Amino acid sequence: MSEQKTASLDEQLKQQQANQGARVNHVAIVVSVLVVVLLIAMAFLFSVSNEPDVTKDDSVATVADLTAKASEQTRQHIQEAILAFEEDYQGLLNNQQLSSFAPRLIQQAKFTYDSSLQAFAQSDFATAQQQLESSAQFIDEAQSQWRKAVDSWYMQALDSMTQQRPKEAQLYLDRMRSLDEQDRRIDALQQRIDQFDSQRTLLKEYETAVIERNLEKQITTLSQLVVLTPEPQEYQSKLSAAEALMRERKISQAVELGQQALQQQNLAQAQSSINTLMQLQAAPETIKLLQQQLAKQQRQLSTERTRALALAASEQQQWQQVLTLTQQYLDSAPGDTAITQLQQRAKAILSAQNSLAVYQARPERMIDSGIRTQAQNAIMSAKVLEPHSHALATTIKDLEVYIERYSTPVSVTLLSDENTQVHIYGVEKLGPFAKKQIQLLPGTYTVEGRRTGYVSVKHTLEVSAQGAMPPLTIACTQRI
Repeated sequence: MSEQKTASLDEQLKQQQANQGARVNHVAIVVSVLVVVLLIAMAFLFSVSNEPDVTKDDSVATVADLTAKASEQTRQHIQEAILAFEEDYQGLLNNQQLSSFAPRLIQQAKFTYDSSLQAFAQSDFATAQQQLESSAQFIDEAQSQWRKAVDSWYMQALDSMTQQRPKEAQLYLDRMRSLDEQDRRIDALQQRIDQFDSQRTLLKEYETAVIERNLEKQITTLSQLVVLTPEPQEYQSKLSAAEALMRERKISQAVELGQQALQQQNLAQAQSSINTLMQLQAAPETIKLLQQQLAKQQRQLSTERTRALALAASEQQQWQQVLTLTQQYLDSAPGDTAITQLQQRAKAILSAQNSLAVYQARPERMIDSGIRTQAQNAIMSAKVLEPHSHALATTIKDLEVYIERYSTPVSVTLLSDENTQVHIYGVEKLGPFAKKQIQLLPGTYTVEGRRTGYVSVKHTLEVSAQGAMPPLTIACTQRI
């Protein structure tokens, strides 16, 4: 980088000299043109001197005009040269460090420049051009010597740093800065000098870490040296080797931790070790083996947990959950007699609950004796499972209450006119009577009354299991 900056400064100096040469050539051409114009004018004046006197005045006037025009052009070009000089050299004339380095040359440059301005003001264009060129030469000479001195101090500072003499390099760099504090190479070299002590300290720490076999500390110091060292290839190779060794150690540690975790059935720690191996890009075979061992223990643990959950659910009489858990367990570990029996019990209890739920949902259907018989049979089948299910026992108890209710006759009072033949469909024919009290099971009955010559009558009798039925009158009173 420093060599590129030096080359850039040299190119800028050459460019400035080329620009100055171009301007000098340009002014020289202008002066030559002016001389040619003057010679032409003199030749023209001489040629017309032999002509009649009538044209002499006109010729003199023409020559004067040409001379004035040429002089104005020259003035304009000299003025442009002065402006270009100020643009290119004014900064150097005002540069205090350059003035301190080459005071005589800069003083001469300023003096000749002022002389050029005075000559220009007096229309002495040739002198103005000459003094302007002299001033540029003084400045170029001062700048050349200045740059050589700056470059000399820089090269000595750079050489001292190469030989690892930072104090000497700092001395040369300070001298360089005293000549040109704006030089862009100063900051980079100063940074190298400042970092030298840090590098030396890091090297000592690295050597200590090597002796201690502290691999982690070696990686830390080498990483810092790679950043601080201008040519880090040596440290980079050592860093890569240390990182590779650290990776192998971490892989070995992760495998060991994973195996210990599996032995202790610490599945979370085992999975963490596998994740670490995947991040370290360990051998696929190693990762696959640990994954298989972990999956096996997960299945075993899951099976054991399922068995425990099934037993706990049976104690809490959650038979639907028992059925699900026992099925999961037996899928993984068939042949467990206790779990098989538990599953059969769960199926039987759930089946009994479903059978009794039909009657419990509509207990009024048990008015029918056939349905009551079916309910009683279902209850008899479920009673053997009653100790294992509080819910089933409650359902059986409720249904027995309903069966008892619909199996108990209710006293019903019938009134008639002693002439009407009374018949209860599905029960019996009661014949004529004035008042009769009969026992009927809860339910709906049709009571019919008949009498010769009279219109027959029918009534629906709703016998409630609650008892206390009002009397029902059956009599044929309308003649045909």
